[in-house]
Amino acid sequence: MIQTVRILCLFFITALSIVAQAEPAPTRADYTLLNQQHYQDIVSRTRFQIQSLLAKLQRTKTFNSDRQMAFIANALADIPYSATDAIGEGDWQPRALTYQGGAVHLNQNPVYRLDKLNCQSFTEIALALMTSHNLNQFDKNFLNIAYGAASNPNGDIVRYYNRNHFVDGDFNPINQWNGLLKDVTTQNSWGVDAPVTSALITRQEWFQFQFSHLPETVQVLSNANGAAMVKRFLTTYSHLNYPHFAAEKVSISYLPKQLLALPLTDGGYAPNQTLLDAIPTPAVAEIVSDAKRWTIHGINIKYQIGSELSVSHLGVLYRQQFHYGDLIYHKIYCHHDGQGHTACQVIPKTCQKTHCDELMFAHATKSHPDGFYWYQGTNGQFVCARSLPKKITHYTRCNRVEALPLFDYLTEYQYGSYWYMNNPAILGVHIEKILS
Repeated sequence: MIQTVRILCLFFITALSIVAQAEPAPTRADYTLLNQQHYQDIVSRTRFQIQSLLAKLQRTKTFNSDRQMAFIANALADIPYSATDAIGEGDWQPRALTYQGGAVHLNQNPVYRLDKLNCQSFTEIALALMTSHNLNQFDKNFLNIAYGAASNPNGDIVRYYNRNHFVDGDFNPINQWNGLLKDVTTQNSWGVDAPVTSALITRQEWFQFQFSHLPETVQVLSNANGAAMVKRFLTTYSHLNYPHFAAEKVSISYLPKQLLALPLTDGGYAPNQTLLDAIPTPAVAEIVSDAKRWTIHGINIKYQIGSELSVSHLGVLYRQQFHYGDLIYHKIYCHHDGQGHTACQVIPKTCQKTHCDELMFAHATKSHPDGFYWYQGTNGQFVCARSLPKKITHYTRCNRVEALPLFDYLTEYQYGSYWYMNNPAILGVHIEKILS
């Protein structure tokens, strides 16, 4: 029995991450210096890409909302996953609803970017794209989605401690309040008893925990900013007294995984198609874990980050129809070879009926082996491998944005085990309907 929940997407935790060697490069023991030119290039390129995506998305407005979300998931597919620098406040002016540079923040990685994503930044960008018509509207909607914590319910103040770091305690209630999301996990007519689990969110302890990891917490665009932000973090930030920072017991409902994937006598699983078909889409799907049983290397999550939490991963759900022979997704199956090394096989999963109606789950994942490359070989087949052939020039990481049926995600079989179904800490899936 697996005793440890894999870190599927600890989107708000920098303390457990290692700063990449290429950028940013540490210059002092107490902060990390980012490359200013690289930052400006990323901001400019991303804003151009978002504008282009929005223009293309307008041409899909005659489609239903599921097809629009499928378009977004496809447009963001294969962007590599990053745990260290996918989210920041950049040099965004704190009260500006569109980009205006020149401000100084604790974490100056871009507010949003499309060269790397994690599960929260992917979901936030997908939601903002879904609800926007132009770049200025995207900026405003993205800020409303990503910020709102610490007495900032309108999400119009861009600061590190105003970001919705906790999905269960910040992201869900704030986006329900602003009318974007609706909890449909318990408010349904499916006849399913949706249990509830709770976590004690201790934001101040989580904040204090980062004091001993300043180089990962303070990432800035100049040495002067670094010194100023370290001082601010150790003085002003250490004495924040918002009521929101008080310990809070947060409860979240979930559809039990055993009801979504029905156990079979042979040890496998079958989809509960009736229940899967009843889930409203498009929606945000959140993987719910038991905070008391969630451990990393045998240590409870609370002692890894300074707080309990219940949501370990999230992405978006939508329905997509495939016809006979259409590719649904590429399944990656990994195992240990005879020498104890990790090897992965890519298996195309195609529709084998006249048509296949699939409940798709798009997400930025880090569940594949670290450092493995994703590319298309000279024979046309896709590969997830430890090294690249010399002639391959177009590639990404196996840990990237991908989409697959929700049932297949829950019943993923790796290294001889059903990872998520056999893990006692993973409880099920929470559903937030997107009210676009």
